[in-house]
Amino acid sequence: MDRIVEDTVYLNKVGTCNGKPGRAFIQTKLKKVKVVVNGTVWKETDVEGMSVPDLANTLAKADQLAERLAIPKSRNDREMSDLAGTLDSYYHSDEFQLRVLSETERIKTEVFGDKVTGYYADKAKKESKGKLTNSERIYVFVSSAMPLQTIRNYAASVSRLGDPNVTLVMRGFVDGMTKIQPTISFIASVLQRDQSCRPQEGECEMIPTSLAVDPLLFRRYQIDRVPAVVYARGLKAEDAGLSEGDAKNATIADYHTAYGDARLEYLLDQIQRETGSQSLAALLSTPANKN
Repeated sequence: MDRIVEDTVYLNKVGTCNGKPGRAFIQTKLKKVKVVVNGTVWKETDVEGMSVPDLANTLAKADQLAERLAIPKSRNDREMSDLAGTLDSYYHSDEFQLRVLSETERIKTEVFGDKVTGYYADKAKKESKGKLTNSERIYVFVSSAMPLQTIRNYAASVSRLGDPNVTLVMRGFVDGMTKIQPTISFIASVLQRDQSCRPQEGECEMIPTSLAVDPLLFRRYQIDRVPAVVYARGLKAEDAGLSEGDAKNATIADYHTAYGDARLEYLLDQIQRETGSQSLAALLSTPANKN
């Protein structure tokens, strides 16, 4: 059906009909219409109402036709399947994931410039004193798909803990590596104290919380859902500039994971009860975290 003009219905013929004439469905209050097919007047005909049984019969015939249709397999199916498998393996390989981390470092330097410490933790801060030892880490795994306020609450909790070895971790960039602006905007929305502040109009006060993009950490600790909190101890890293999620760079003695949309302090308390960690107990006993 092409169009309806007053009492005339214009149809366009497509293909060759080898069976009975089909139906054209129109919306009109007219009882009788003129039918024009490919610019030629065909006939004047009555307009029949369409009932539920008509619709059911049409759908049933469509299902029957679908069962008889045989879509030939592409001769390239095997090749495409093998290629897809190769691509998937490469995407999940350490080589590619390390390239992602390398790109993260480049963006920190080239995009954020001297304000990088407002968005990411300075690695040198790992050496500063905190309740956790230099071989202990707390990773708070989050995703941009989570409610923003939930992530902001975790960022505030990390800030209250005040320990450089506690970090928020995202799996990857928002909307992929080819677009940096969505990631910048997301980080700003998480860490800005005042959500109405516009960075392009002036400096915005940021919550002093470390937020990193590290897919290798997600893989190493087998994080399949967020939010998740991991407490790792006995960590030894060969190169502080590389990912602690890279098994070739860092080793750990053991780790414990807690899942659930709950306060960070509550999840850490559950881990502390399980592990008996004195460092965690000291971290949770700081004045800012007693309430």
